[in-house]
Amino acid sequence: MNNSVPNSHLAPLRPVLRRHLLQLQAAPITLRSFQRTDLPRWRIFDDRRQRGQRHPPGVDEEARFLASIHRSRLQQDNDQLVLGVFDDTQGALLDQLQVRLQSQHSRCAELQSLQHQHAYPQAALQALCPFLFEDVGLHRVFVLLPPACTTPFAQALQNLGFTREGVLRDHHLDAEGWQDRQLLALTAPVWRNCQQRIG
Repeated sequence: MNNSVPNSHLAPLRPVLRRHLLQLQAAPITLRSFQRTDLPRWRIFDDRRQRGQRHPPGVDEEARFLASIHRSRLQQDNDQLVLGVFDDTQGALLDQLQVRLQSQHSRCAELQSLQHQHAYPQAALQALCPFLFEDVGLHRVFVLLPPACTTPFAQALQNLGFTREGVLRDHHLDAEGWQDRQLLALTAPVWRNCQQRIG
């Protein structure tokens, strides 16, 4: 099926640079750019998230996090925008979302959540999707999850219109070996139609 629009009719993709201090609100959470002052909250979040997990030796997660917020942007292929989901009441860091621009030309990006179990994934996605589709100008956002994933994040994706497009065999390698991943995706036209039905 061909739903393409001629390139001449597409407005330029609007880049998100490090100097753009994003703050997207959808009560009871705020989705925003990380600052170095968020490091103590990130340490608490990372300690809670990593408990019981095995990691390769020699990986400094704190250094990796600081480097990621320094490079955080969406402008060229493989750029990654890193955002924190913060609780409005206590200011706690609930999740870390990463948006990787897979292709600037096709306006396609991958979304990752580092904490699928927090209470407000739907609010976070409701803040993020309008920004990515309307402000940045992306056409497609996709997520890769374990095939049997039923976390609150996975349920929120489906509630917002993400559909399962297939399974990628042996796509992910972790300490337990090769793992399959299911592909869920949402395009801007589908998202807009969903918003019209809700409205």
